Amino acid sequence: MRHCLYMAVSTFVAVMMASCELNTSDNGDLDGMWRLAQVDTLATSGVNRMEGEKKYWMFQYKLLQLEDKAGTMGSVLMRFEQNNGTLRVYAPYWYDREDGDRPLDDPSQMAPYGVNALEETFTIEALDGGRMVLSNGTLRLSFRKL
Repeated sequence: MRHCLYMAVSTFVAVMMASCELNTSDNGDLDGMWRLAQVDTLATSGVNRMEGEKKYWMFQYKLLQLEDKAGTMGSVLMRFEQNNGTLRVYAPYWYDREDGDRPLDDPSQMAPYGVNALEETFTIEALDGGRMVLSNGTLRLSFRKL
């Protein structure tokens, strides 16, 4: 009896596992929560250290969330693609679960996060388990991973 029960449970688990589709991320070190630590203006050599600021870029699967943990700004959801040393961010939406996410049409609202266009491509200058540096030709954004 015990053997039959074991076989039935094993068969059930095998069938359930075979019917599931597992989506995995190919984002490597990019996945996770990154705190914006510094913004450099390349044309003027200006440096803005973001000490005390709580601006975050959070990557998961194919979605990027820009969030101000201080609560002074709304969160933005964006799609992203990482290819051959570049990071393209696009299709921004205001994150609003209560009233429904809505498209963002004013890129200036993302400027505090270092994003200045509705679609923007960054060169990945550095990316490892704890540090990321992105550049778009105008700004260099430095991040620390949490």
